[in-house]
Amino acid sequence: MKTRIFVTAGLLLALAMPALQAADEVEPPKVRKQGPTTYVTGGTGEAQRKALFKIANKFPIQLIFEVEGQEADISGVKVTLTDQSGNALIEAVSDGPYFYMNPPAGGRFVIDAEYNGEKQTMTKDLVGRRYLVLEFKFHAK
Repeated sequence: MKTRIFVTAGLLLALAMPALQAADEVEPPKVRKQGPTTYVTGGTGEAQRKALFKIANKFPIQLIFEVEGQEADISGVKVTLTDQSGNALIEAVSDGPYFYMNPPAGGRFVIDAEYNGEKQTMTKDLVGRRYLVLEFKFHAK
């Protein structure tokens, strides 16, 4: 009798394991492309954040967005990446608080981020650096 209970319990656990593992996993974020530049955006919720962090090392420019005084995840930030010649490499809108980019080469870049009418600009050099992690903090409206 005890053997039958243990076998049944073991079978139920074996059947439940894939469902439990799937609950923790989320589909990897979709890598998008504009011209020669790839990017990925998202990070709303813990599972999505973990999925983004797993691929972060493939994107040397990493943007983080937040609104001062708010805990909620931000999305809808308009992002423009421009090279030193003034060519727009990316013009996109964020799907969450993280926006990772992989331009075709190093150099000087201008990053514009706009949220609720507030625009912030940073000019950064990627030459000789492995990663740029840039935080954009917007004012609450």
